[in-house]
Amino acid sequence: MGFRVLAVFLGTTLAAILAFTHFDNIPAYIVIAPGYLVQAWLFEAHHALGGFGYQATMVGVSALVWGLILLSLAAAFRFMIRLVRRLS
Repeated sequence: MGFRVLAVFLGTTLAAILAFTHFDNIPAYIVIAPGYLVQAWLFEAHHALGGFGYQATMVGVSALVWGLILLSLAAAFRFMIRLVRRLS
C-alpha cells in the first residue's frame, strides 16, 4: 500500500514540475492551480516566497492536492467495489 501512495505522489510531483515548466497551455494551468492559489494567498499576506521557494511552493502544493484527490478517489472506488461484492 505504501508503494502505491509513493508512486501517486511521485507521479503528481512530476506532473506538477512539467506543468510549471509549460505555462503556455490550459492543462498546465489546471494542474498548477492549487500551488498558484497558495502563492497568491502568501503574496496577499505579505509572506510570499521568491526564487526557489516560489517554485517549491507551486510544485509542492499542487502535487500534494492532486495526490490527495487521486488517492481519495481511489479509496472511494475501492470502497464501492467492496460494497458491491459484499452485497452480491
